[in-house]
Amino acid sequence: METSNLVTASLFVTAILIITPFFVTPKVKDSKRKKKNSSIKEKETKIYTSGLINQGNNICFLNSVLQSLASLKSFRKYLERKIENKPIDAELPVTIALHTTLERLNEPLTRQQSFIATDVVWALQANAKRLINRQQQDAHELFQFLFQSLGVEEGHIRRPKSLFDIELIKKMAAKNDTITNFVCDRNPLRGLTACRVSCMKCDYSGPIRHTTFENISIPLPSGLLSVPLDVLLKSYAGTDFIDEYNCPHCSLVETLAAIEKALEVGKNELAKGKLEEDRQIIKKALATDVDTDISDLLQVTILAHVKNTASKVTMFAKLPDIFSIHFSRSIYYQSGFTFKNSCKVKFPESIDMMKYISRGYLVNMPSEPMSAPPSPIVSSPMSSPILAGIGASCKEDEIPSGGIENIYKLKSVIVHQGDHRSGHFITYRRKEGSDTWWRLSDEYVEEVKLKQVLNEEAYMLFYEKT
Repeated sequence: METSNLVTASLFVTAILIITPFFVTPKVKDSKRKKKNSSIKEKETKIYTSGLINQGNNICFLNSVLQSLASLKSFRKYLERKIENKPIDAELPVTIALHTTLERLNEPLTRQQSFIATDVVWALQANAKRLINRQQQDAHELFQFLFQSLGVEEGHIRRPKSLFDIELIKKMAAKNDTITNFVCDRNPLRGLTACRVSCMKCDYSGPIRHTTFENISIPLPSGLLSVPLDVLLKSYAGTDFIDEYNCPHCSLVETLAAIEKALEVGKNELAKGKLEEDRQIIKKALATDVDTDISDLLQVTILAHVKNTASKVTMFAKLPDIFSIHFSRSIYYQSGFTFKNSCKVKFPESIDMMKYISRGYLVNMPSEPMSAPPSPIVSSPMSSPILAGIGASCKEDEIPSGGIENIYKLKSVIVHQGDHRSGHFITYRRKEGSDTWWRLSDEYVEEVKLKQVLNEEAYMLFYEKT
């Protein structure tokens, strides 16, 4: 009996040993399968962005600009609003082609792929009646050409074609119709500079001149290995000096002296009458404001043109939402040769533009800083044309730039590889919603670290307001 039980027990143990692998092995395989599936899933969830094919090896400058603009969310939203709010009869081929391309460049991909920006090329060529090819070669020139084309399309919408259109726009504006939104929607790259020129001899200051911009161009110093971006911006938005400045005030003072001397010498009655008339106009202008009685001064014969050294102060009166900077790297020699300036710009990931802008109120007194604390009056009939010039007809644009800080974050960088005569353009672009960066050389795309981006020899920088 014991022997029988022992045999039975032995058979039971043997059965377990034989059967066990069939239960254990599937668990091991399942574990390996899960790890493999997890690895596959990780690869599948990796996000890529589209590259742009350099058709004919001659449009890398276009590809670099498009990839840079694709990183600018507020610009893409601006194009989207333009298309959504456009009047039915408005034709915006460049705007539509650009928006479509930039949105496609922002589509998340699970595998790498590239396409040709054909729509943009065709739209630009149709708009300018010229080919986009290697003869252009420069990314900055293409950038200006692109925004000039966008401006032309915007101008077609803004400009009434008849008196009936003017009345129609007024009615639509009163109803807050789509045309109102179209007109007041400001290009996020468009800003405003203020410039004051003052004579160093008599302290005369001409009228403050305002100029719109979508990109500023800064020449790089020669003979330096590197220069901080802060130094370049302070130089741009700072004081410069002009030789041989034709001062209106000094010229009127000298002309008045010449007229009074001529009157003492004696002339015929007709000549004396004209001289006396000019004398009174000049004296009135000098006693009040040279630039006020401009219509009367146009009748005066200026007998002396006095040239002195003048100071020129430039500041940012209205900052754009996207701050685009171009570095001019051309060095011209008297021999006729042109070389590339390889000075490296040390640029940060974030910049505060507060120290480069006017503080809301511009002072036209040569002895005073051009910028002063904000005036209680934020708009006036005199300022309205200026605001309209940058599309600032919306309520939020009536408030001048200023405040505690204006922080801008780096979104893309265009780099030129090569010499002045030839080379290749690439783009570094921040992945939206993360700190990851892409290096894009036409259809070739790879992820890189911020450190590599900040160490590049930048040709153009794009910062977006946070």
